[in-house]
Amino acid sequence: MRFFCFLSAFFFLLLQNSCAPGEKKVTIGYVQISEDPVLDEAKAGVFRALADSGYVIGDNIKVIENNAQGDLSMINTILQSFQSQNVDLIITNSTPCMAAAAQVIRSIPVVFTVSFGPEQIGMKSTPENLYGVFDPLKAPEYVDLMMACMPRLSRVGIPYNNAEPNAEYSFNIFKSEFLKRGIAVVAAPITGSNEILQAGQYLVDQNIDMMLVAADNTVYLGLPVLAKLASEKQIPLFASDPRQVEKGAAVGFGVNYDQWGYQSGIKAVELLNQHSYSIEQITPIVNYELVINQLASSKQGLAIPDEIKERAHLIINE
Repeated sequence: MRFFCFLSAFFFLLLQNSCAPGEKKVTIGYVQISEDPVLDEAKAGVFRALADSGYVIGDNIKVIENNAQGDLSMINTILQSFQSQNVDLIITNSTPCMAAAAQVIRSIPVVFTVSFGPEQIGMKSTPENLYGVFDPLKAPEYVDLMMACMPRLSRVGIPYNNAEPNAEYSFNIFKSEFLKRGIAVVAAPITGSNEILQAGQYLVDQNIDMMLVAADNTVYLGLPVLAKLASEKQIPLFASDPRQVEKGAAVGFGVNYDQWGYQSGIKAVELLNQHSYSIEQITPIVNYELVINQLASSKQGLAIPDEIKERAHLIINE
């Protein structure tokens, strides 16, 4: 019953304020966890999907954009501001933003991108107003790939911000996969990007064979620091985000962020077109990419087998 009440209120709001492209402007609140090229790529995908469907910024949609600048405490403040401004739709970019919106927002539809799903981060139920596209995190496949690159792998170091639900979740998933294969995991929890170098040095002192950065916005911000350390110590650096190879990771395996954003943007379009009754609320992104940084691999002492290179979607030499 609550679901139908939510839909009725949502449709009434749209009829008053937006309805279809070309009429009164729809107001969208957009929140992103931090300044990051990867998140920006997903953002571009979201708004391209909207534009392709006739919802153009400055024409028939208005966007109130906010960035938390890496401050998790700011997200709720931003979301509450969207409520006070009576936005028609909220789009969140990153897991912390999705998780906060799921707790704070009840009367406004929310579409998330670049996020794990509610169940993955321990939410007991999915709010009726929450829609989005999540990363299923293909940890077993990625660990298999790492072991193909490093057959003698026995000890992995993982720096992560345990205040980020996405980082906590990915750490636990990868830890479980490594332990199943008899590979030890050394954790280096951090609370901010200024601790990344210290965490990396700690892991190096623990005689690790490789480092992994997985779905962690904080560590991604400081990944060049880890990449430099990895090159100095000849320790391969892997990431669960293909774009991190541009910052110095040897291997990245994960989703295409532009595609992720676009897929999420289509859900926003369907909501604005009042087709929410036919939308599957939460869906996984399907296509993964393998990207290799040839120069970083060499500096970090990683010899990638030809059969792995043949699987790569892209090989760069930076």
